[in-house]
Amino acid sequence: MNLPPIVSPQEWEAARERLLVEEKQLTRARDALAAKRRRMPRMAVEKEYRFDGPNGPAGLLDLFAGRRQLIVYRFFYEPGVHGWPESGCRGCSFVADQVANLAHLNARDPTLAFVSRALRWAGCATWSATNEQPGQPRSGQPRRSGS
Repeated sequence: MNLPPIVSPQEWEAARERLLVEEKQLTRARDALAAKRRRMPRMAVEKEYRFDGPNGPAGLLDLFAGRRQLIVYRFFYEPGVHGWPESGCRGCSFVADQVANLAHLNARDPTLAFVSRALRWAGCATWSATNEQPGQPRSGQPRRSGS
């Protein structure tokens, strides 16, 4: 493996300053792109999405839980996913494991919802990782759904 050369502190600092210029250009470009994304027009969602939530059947608007914004994470837990039906996607599981108390996120007005296309059948365990409140247990406990 070819490693970069060892240089003096002054050479290192000069190289770092040159790199910093490029990093700042990239940051400004990313910020400009994010601003364009925020200004994109909206479109109406006309499809009737239905979910089996922790409190029973729910529509897309129900997932907002009274907030103005919704973050939906599609959790791959369905036939064809490695480990089905004993487990879901390993990457999705990793992401779900990193979700801590949602109080900070919810205080800024979005609701986080994990959704899956898992088929329902007798004995299928479903999980919900939405809308935990401070001091309350996580709602990610298994719940048996009916057929």
